Amino acid sequence: MDDLKSLAYEQAINFRDKHSLGNYCAKQLIEIIDLLQITERVPIKIIRTVFDNENLSGFIGFKKGTFIIVTNTNHKLGSERFTIAHEICHLINNRTSIKKNPIIEVLSCDNNDPKEIRANAFAAELLMPKDDIKEQLNTLTKNMNKDITSSIIVQLQQKYGVSYIAITKRLNEIGVIDNKKQKELEEIDFDSSALENLTKNLGYTNELNVPSKEMYISPKDLENIKVNYEKCHTTYDDLVRIFSYLGCGPEKFGYENNLQITDNAIEFMKSLSK
Repeated sequence: MDDLKSLAYEQAINFRDKHSLGNYCAKQLIEIIDLLQITERVPIKIIRTVFDNENLSGFIGFKKGTFIIVTNTNHKLGSERFTIAHEICHLINNRTSIKKNPIIEVLSCDNNDPKEIRANAFAAELLMPKDDIKEQLNTLTKNMNKDITSSIIVQLQQKYGVSYIAITKRLNEIGVIDNKKQKELEEIDFDSSALENLTKNLGYTNELNVPSKEMYISPKDLENIKVNYEKCHTTYDDLVRIFSYLGCGPEKFGYENNLQITDNAIEFMKSLSK
């Protein structure tokens, strides 16, 4: 198991170096996916949308020659970023299996699947590099002469652009804190108002600690949808199906909302909400 994680860490380090990403790349994940289309020579799309199922973090699938990463924006932004990084690892390593079956990520799933362990380790090292986070922690604690507090975790969280829990897990993973200290530090995460107040008192916004609830599809894909619709290559029913994946209707993106749709399109919309 340790060998598997070490392999994932090395892959993340090489990946970050190959694409000149630096140590703080959480905000670059959409751009990284665009880069992967070139380096991996495969079409990739990302859809960010609100899932009714709170336990579903996201999934990666394959349809009509394109790999599609879908993430749940009903999760905290910091957590959603980790999911995207996790799916990038699957995209690099597991394309053959993805073509056969989508990989669905379930929140708090105790998964011993080697592919999941590797993807988690890759995401952790990609977003929170071991050597760098140790260096940052030494600076904040005066070379470990100060106690690691929730304030320090928040500062690291903001530095790396991930969730509060991702930082505590990472510090445990690299041997800086033990299970008892991790549990103690994570108590504040169960009190959203306390974490928000601490975050704002330290001069940061609270965006990493709350769901973005965004509905995102790339501008290029939106333009292609628009062109095809205007040229009558797709119908309004097709628009309904496409935007249903985002959990909304065509009117959300500026299309008329008074056009009649067929019973088939209505049934399709209902099937996605189950």
